[in-house]
Amino acid sequence: MINLFQSNPDDFQYILDTIGQNVQINNQSVKVVISNTTLSTDVDDKKISTLTPIERGDIVHYNNEDWLIISEVNGQRNGRYRAFMRVCDYPIKINFGIVKEFPAIVDGRVFDVETGQYMTLPASKILVTLQENQETLEIEAGQRFIKMGRAWKVEAIDRTHKGLLRLWCKQDQFNSAVDDVENEIADARKYVYVVDITNTETTIQQENTLQLNVSVTLNGQSVSGMAITFSSSDTNIATVDTSGLVTAVNPGTVTITAALAEKSDVKDTITLTVEAVQQDNYVLTIVGDPDMRVTQTKTWNAVLTNNGQQVSMQPATWSITNTTGGTTDLVTITNQSNKSCTLKANSNNKTGYFKLICTLNDGSLTSEKQILVKSLI
Repeated sequence: MINLFQSNPDDFQYILDTIGQNVQINNQSVKVVISNTTLSTDVDDKKISTLTPIERGDIVHYNNEDWLIISEVNGQRNGRYRAFMRVCDYPIKINFGIVKEFPAIVDGRVFDVETGQYMTLPASKILVTLQENQETLEIEAGQRFIKMGRAWKVEAIDRTHKGLLRLWCKQDQFNSAVDDVENEIADARKYVYVVDITNTETTIQQENTLQLNVSVTLNGQSVSGMAITFSSSDTNIATVDTSGLVTAVNPGTVTITAALAEKSDVKDTITLTVEAVQQDNYVLTIVGDPDMRVTQTKTWNAVLTNNGQQVSMQPATWSITNTTGGTTDLVTITNQSNKSCTLKANSNNKTGYFKLICTLNDGSLTSEKQILVKSLI
């Protein structure tokens, strides 16, 4: 058997290539050699050696379990880094309002450096060892968790071992009003989050967008900085991006959901109806009397509508012709604008029909109105 903790004349890279295996260390793939140790007969510790730098507190995922490097790593020796690791036998759930689970070593005893022996803790106390990281450093004395069918309260926190966080815990009473014993979540009902989509719109037109506004409260108090995930019940009807911007794709009804990223059961929904894009249907109409008398002056107006709704009049030009499209001497244009045209019937006593024509300057629409010039009598 190769002793990885003594000098070895063989090149360690060769050993890695021969008997090494890939494991995950802090979620990164690393090739290592793992072997048994006789450090203690009471715990399942392993030796780990690698050419990749490792540190006390690193989490090693090996043999479908999480292991915690518990010994100091005194730098690279003989071309490799070496340490002891111990299996995390009891993952614990800490409730910060958001429940987070941590790989942990739970022990009912502690090593006494003065006697060099392990000392058994009272039955009502345990020592929990975790990786020291940004999330575990949020744990405070007084927080509770449930493990091994019991409730525990953190009494003290030891940060003297670099890379490790050690929690001195005492057995606590269950609180049926807030504890979720079945799922091992202490104070589960102590933190009540509510997600609320505050938009009041229920329809959105195809190809348009809608920005969702979302509020989050904790026990009735507004909180900020909570990560929200968004989803659509049918992306063929509408999509939603990570910021809550909804884009209407096709006509139909869709449900958009906003949920806490770390607590997906806390959510709110909004049902939107996507309406088809309405096709433009512009109509130009000349509005005014059907007749006028010789020498009389009258004004006609132009009205532009789209799908029956009046819209702003576009630039237009007015003209007059006889009924067959030729020139007419029945009337004269005295004034015109985009919206109106004023005509004066000539004083030549001529009567008959003429056409008043309004044409949009872009040539898209033309309207004609036949008008009669009548005698004064």
